[in-house]
Amino acid sequence: MWTLPQSPLQKIGVVFYGLAVGVGTALCTSATFLVLGVTISLTAQSTGWIHLGEYQPWLPIIGLEYGFFLGLVIGAFVCWKVWRTRLNA
Repeated sequence: MWTLPQSPLQKIGVVFYGLAVGVGTALCTSATFLVLGVTISLTAQSTGWIHLGEYQPWLPIIGLEYGFFLGLVIGAFVCWKVWRTRLNA
């Protein structure tokens, strides 16, 4: 199938779109791990099944930090996939 080549403005738009999707993925991953940390901390506090010791109040922040690092890796991969598919079209 024949398509017209992309203009430079469209290529710049694709680059910014890929970056936005990558950053959004990193933030959503971080927010997910924050909610997971809050849930585990509250569950451990209310049930007493898990004894987290001094890490219990810090667990949501730890989840936020590690989730962001994981999100950066996943976000970079998503950004690369967007660039690869949209710039080669």
